[in-house]
Amino acid sequence: MSIKKRSSSHGRPKKTGIKDQKKKLDASKDRVINQSKKHPTHIKRKTVRVLEVKQIRIKKRRLVRMKRTFVEFGISLAILGIFLYLLSFFTLSFTKVAGYSMVPTLNNDEWVLVNKLVNPKRFKLVVHRDSTSKETSVRRVIGLPGEAIHYKDDTLYVNDHDVYERFIAAEVQRAKSSKGEYTADWTPETEIIPKGKYLLLGDNRPYAADSREYGYVDEKEIVGVVEMRVLPLHLIQQF
Repeated sequence: MSIKKRSSSHGRPKKTGIKDQKKKLDASKDRVINQSKKHPTHIKRKTVRVLEVKQIRIKKRRLVRMKRTFVEFGISLAILGIFLYLLSFFTLSFTKVAGYSMVPTLNNDEWVLVNKLVNPKRFKLVVHRDSTSKETSVRRVIGLPGEAIHYKDDTLYVNDHDVYERFIAAEVQRAKSSKGEYTADWTPETEIIPKGKYLLLGDNRPYAADSREYGYVDEKEIVGVVEMRVLPLHLIQQF
């Protein structure tokens, strides 16, 4: 009785199974490798997105801060403008010289800074406003309340004492050299200057319109004392 040999094909499935297992292992390795390769990129993308969000937030905060700064700056400028306006209204102002009554000290169209808080003193330049025309003029204080003023031989007399006028000394000397006079002899109708009144004259004595023409000036009409000439710039001068 012959014994049949077992077919060798019975072991083939086992060999095929090993190959399949190897393929599966290789495939799983590939997946792991691919995942490990992809994972850092995924993290990078997340990191980039987080950074972008942070940058956007920072930019927004900066914009908010800039807007707040501009608003605060605008408010500060507005407050400063109001303060300067009030300061100008109550303490300082600028006045344009009109005419030639103050030549050679001041000329037409020059600008002066006026201090409204200072009391007028002798020989100080002041700005006064005409109560009728409302026009302003710059003149020099010559006589104070309670004083007796008159001119004789180009000399100022205050309560019968001669007073030197240095600001027109050169003009007086030129007038004398040509045998003339710079300030004509003059005595006011009211010898004593009343209380609250001032005698104002222009430095251009032969041609100035001043208290010799329109009388004493009330202290209420005096705007303030001229502190300095501000324009033109090359002629800036403190008085």
